[in-house]
Amino acid sequence: MKNFFKSFRYAVHGIWYGIDGHSNFKVQIGVAGVVIAAGFLFRITPIEWCIILICIGMVLGLEMLNSAIESLVNLVTLERQPLAGRIKDIAAGAVLFVSIISLIVGIIIFRKYVLH
Repeated sequence: MKNFFKSFRYAVHGIWYGIDGHSNFKVQIGVAGVVIAAGFLFRITPIEWCIILICIGMVLGLEMLNSAIESLVNLVTLERQPLAGRIKDIAAGAVLFVSIISLIVGIIIFRKYVLH
C-alpha cells in the first residue's frame, strides 16, 4: 500500500510538471474550464457530461504524453535529427487530432443549447 501512495504522489508531480512547464497544457486547461462552465450554464445532460469529460481527459492526458515524448527525445539527442523531429511531430499531431475531434464533439453537444 505504501508503494501505491508513493506512485500516486509521483503521478501528481507529473501533472504539476505538465501544468508548470508547458504553455499548451495551460491553454488546454483554460479551454476545459470554459467548456465545463458552459456545461453548467446550459445544464447539459449526464451523458453529455460524460462525453465532454472523456474528451477533456483525452486531450489533457495526450498532451502530457506528448510532453513526455518530447522530453525523452531531448534526453536522447539535442542534435537536430530528422527522426527526432518526426517523432515529436507525430506526438504533437496526435494531440491536434484528438483536439479537433473533441472540438467537433463539443459543437455537436452545445449546438442545440446555443441555437435555442
